[in-house]
Amino acid sequence: MDSTQLFTLGHNYRNGIGVEKDEKKAFEYYMKAAELGNSNAMQCVSSCYRYRAGVERNYQKSFEYCKRSADLGNAYGMCSVGYSYEFGQGIYQDYNKAFVYYKKSANLGVRGAMYNVAGCYRNGIGTKRDIQSANYWFTKYKSLLKTIKSPDHINPELKEILDDERFKLSWIDYKEFKEIEELGKGGFATVYKANWNDRINNTLLDVALKVIHNSNENEQEFIQELKNCCEIGYENPSFLECSGVSRNDDGCYIIVIGIAPKGSLRQNLVKVSQLEWRDKLNILNSIVIDLESIHSQELIHRDLHS
Repeated sequence: MDSTQLFTLGHNYRNGIGVEKDEKKAFEYYMKAAELGNSNAMQCVSSCYRYRAGVERNYQKSFEYCKRSADLGNAYGMCSVGYSYEFGQGIYQDYNKAFVYYKKSANLGVRGAMYNVAGCYRNGIGTKRDIQSANYWFTKYKSLLKTIKSPDHINPELKEILDDERFKLSWIDYKEFKEIEELGKGGFATVYKANWNDRINNTLLDVALKVIHNSNENEQEFIQELKNCCEIGYENPSFLECSGVSRNDDGCYIIVIGIAPKGSLRQNLVKVSQLEWRDKLNILNSIVIDLESIHSQELIHRDLHS
């Protein structure tokens, strides 16, 4: 078999297309295709090493394969190289290089890279803070997203929000979330971190699952929370992204949102205290921008502390 056929077999095993899903076999076929010079397979090998799919996690090897892929002109490989540089996974941390690789990938049409470029502009990572450019790239990213249709049996008001083309929301099966771990709990909701394989957009994502307490009994409170989040995001594209809605085994509704890769502010207070004042002010400025977005919709944020 040639590299394309081997790559296709790996894709089928990873996603259970025509065969029983088997991530270990998927990795083996990706690796064989990569050894024959297939840049798409190299990127998938990198992804497997990063997300522990069919092989033990190894950030060094993940970087090695995505860099090889990027050097062959693969746009997805470029995005992965940028991610490795941004978070220092398998290579030294370099925000400037992260931004350069993200921008190259975004200009070649990779949705995830567009999102990352927007985040860099928003937070001043590897480039000068530019909210106008951030909004441009966030809007471009959203316009290319595909969504999973909402079921007919749910609350009609909820379905109306999910089907609103402005918001680009998906109804996500709870079984699609992997490696779920609790981040924090409050009076209104519990937040978890999870890995989500967004098959319709062919993207692996780390996301936050905001499980609204007692939403299985009080749908209206959940719907209002979702509506507020969506309206703020539509008017302010650089605001925290909402990807969709799910429901856990207890029947509680979940808002699926973007996540800070290093966790909550509280989890990073020691690291934040060691930052230069310029970087501390950068973080505070990001918080202020989000608060301004919330207040612009005549809403308030309660319990803002760490």
